[in-house]
Amino acid sequence: MIKRSAEADSERVHQRLRAYNRQFWRNLRDYDFHIEENGELIAGIVAGSSFGTLEIEFLFVEETYRGKGYGRMLLRHVEKRAKADGLKHVFLNTYSFQAPGFYEKEGYQQLFKLEKAFGEHSQYFFWKDL
Repeated sequence: MIKRSAEADSERVHQRLRAYNRQFWRNLRDYDFHIEENGELIAGIVAGSSFGTLEIEFLFVEETYRGKGYGRMLLRHVEKRAKADGLKHVFLNTYSFQAPGFYEKEGYQQLFKLEKAFGEHSQYFFWKDL
């Protein structure tokens, strides 16, 4: 029977997919980090690597903390660690209502853009050599 997934269920699906992918992808590593302030998670990045490429899945900063450099700090932290681990590239996607300009400022090159991929919102795909 199909049921609506709670967040914990979605996380289990994600974990199982990663476990399955490990048999095909070599040298999988997680690059998940977060920033806390006063005991609260205010920003985080979720990323993983394989075949010399880091893929950033999520980068989020709580709205009241945006513009203070936390996203940049997390992004540069994972890039530095990835490079130290021998990775050569970073791949990510974002939406027009999120942060395409931020990634361009951080040296990411737009691979392509899907115009109005979701309603009025476009989806951007970026690449960066480390």
